[in-house]
Amino acid sequence: MSSSPYPAPAGARGVLNSSEALPTTAQQITAEWCTKILGRRVKTATIAKEIHATASKILVDLTYEEDVDAADVPTQLCVKGGFNAALMAAYPSLMWTYRREAEIYFYVAPIVKMNLPKVWYCGTDTVAGQGLVVMSNLIAEGCSFGQPLEPWPVERVRAGVEQLAALHAETWGASVERFPWLEGDKAMGGNPLQGMIVSLVSPAAWEVRFEKSAPPPLPAAMANRERMERAFKTMWATENPKFRCVVHGDAHIGNTFIRPDGRPGFIDWQGAHAGVSLQDLAYYITGVMDIEVRRKHEVDLVKHYLEALSGNGGPKFELEDVWDDYRKHTLHGLAWSLTAPGMQPDENVFIMTERHAAAVADHKTFELLESLPEYVKE
Repeated sequence: MSSSPYPAPAGARGVLNSSEALPTTAQQITAEWCTKILGRRVKTATIAKEIHATASKILVDLTYEEDVDAADVPTQLCVKGGFNAALMAAYPSLMWTYRREAEIYFYVAPIVKMNLPKVWYCGTDTVAGQGLVVMSNLIAEGCSFGQPLEPWPVERVRAGVEQLAALHAETWGASVERFPWLEGDKAMGGNPLQGMIVSLVSPAAWEVRFEKSAPPPLPAAMANRERMERAFKTMWATENPKFRCVVHGDAHIGNTFIRPDGRPGFIDWQGAHAGVSLQDLAYYITGVMDIEVRRKHEVDLVKHYLEALSGNGGPKFELEDVWDDYRKHTLHGLAWSLTAPGMQPDENVFIMTERHAAAVADHKTFELLESLPEYVKE
């Protein structure tokens, strides 16, 4: 069952832009609703756990009126979307991110060769603007999740690079003719994380993060609000359109899962948009490994990405074709240093800041951006 305002790819499941309201509280995830979306008679839907963060995850256990094959229907689900009323009231733009994740799983997941959670239903509505993804319960499947304090070995990083290459190659160009749902990017000004970073580098937010709280470990040359703001604005202003594709947008270690056989995959697709491939690549590589391991293997990993990109049907580039753009986009990782107190544990913020700051220093990213004719001076 699928319905959407644009042509749906084979394998898409769900209803987008429905005039029927989707659940906005865990209590509304009933056996009746699950019967409707799954097409099988659900006897009981029991809320096993509620996890509320930027997006909420409601874990649900199901039983059925008749015997079922677990391969055909789920007995444990994760319903992800907007279920935190207070948070959504304080930050209305979050509703866009929930709808975007549903769009990614509906329009993109069926066409890319990636390790993704099995999705049973994607939904968005025109009532409250809710967006939901009903997916497999990865915890119940024995998966673990990437943690900033647990850096990855190189072979797992290589496998993650291949995942990004598969996404980028399949969506290369990210034209609205092929992906008309990308018109929704305009509602967020293009990159949905850009507005967040601009707000976090404001004078008021900087004071809270660096003066009224324990400051993240930035080198003195980087701990300059005006310099960082100008660098970010320059990075965005000089994005190279020849690298345009659909990007994850927030491809850090905390947005990954690892299957029992060791295969990594990316989750948390709320920030996906039409952007620059090297943002995903630089942000991922520079934050997922210990600093010295990254320094030893970084070039080879970028080369491996380029091979995987062309191997998946994307364009063929040499290292020198992308290297300066890669260096520019290492700056993206410094957004960790701007994380408002309480948004993430300080231990995560500090270790990610250390890794990304080391990469920015190694690549002389500030110096590169400041040397550009397009450098933003205010």
